[in-house]
Amino acid sequence: MSRTYPASALLTSLLLIVAILAVIFLSQQDILYRNYYTQNSYHQYLNQKYKLLTELQKSSDELNNECNKYKQERITKYASNIQYQYSCDFKSIFIQPKPTKDKYIQVDNILNWLDLETYQPALHYVSSLDELPDSSENNPQIVIMENDIDESLKKDFYGIIITDYYFDIKGKKIYGVLYSSYDNFREERNLTYKRSVVDAIEKQFSYWQYLPNSSNILAND
Repeated sequence: MSRTYPASALLTSLLLIVAILAVIFLSQQDILYRNYYTQNSYHQYLNQKYKLLTELQKSSDELNNECNKYKQERITKYASNIQYQYSCDFKSIFIQPKPTKDKYIQVDNILNWLDLETYQPALHYVSSLDELPDSSENNPQIVIMENDIDESLKKDFYGIIITDYYFDIKGKKIYGVLYSSYDNFREERNLTYKRSVVDAIEKQFSYWQYLPNSSNILAND
């Protein structure tokens, strides 16, 4: 003898089955999403790690170029929560602190004061004031005198004069600094310190250099 069930009971059972299947389906979807999210996050982490490891393998020339680009002592790069950092060192033609007010500096050895070896191609060696190169406040020059000078300057000169000889000028002015190993110390009305010229010299004759063995990956935040 067959048993009959009320339609409401069958409907309730079907709804319950549908609800259970929906819960199972949504749970599976959630698990799949979580797995996808985890794998995707790990994949991104590996890509970031690889990128930074590639950065660590850059050549010294490439890192020197970046130091000259950013012009700061510490360069930090970020990729998500991974940090890559290295150090740069500023190299100026001024070995001693650059002049801030002195127009005349007495020296024993100019190489203890200025890095002339690095910038040798840019130096001008002259034996008379007529041979001085063209110069300006924004384009100063560095000149090394090869003998005594007692002449009249026909046009203003901007930059640094270096001499081991007697040096005396009349006429126009020199705006910058005179470095001398000869006793040229006296009141010189034709020699004037000009800060903008010294700053332009340092800007023109300086560079940033990668500090060897300073590259590292920092701990995650």
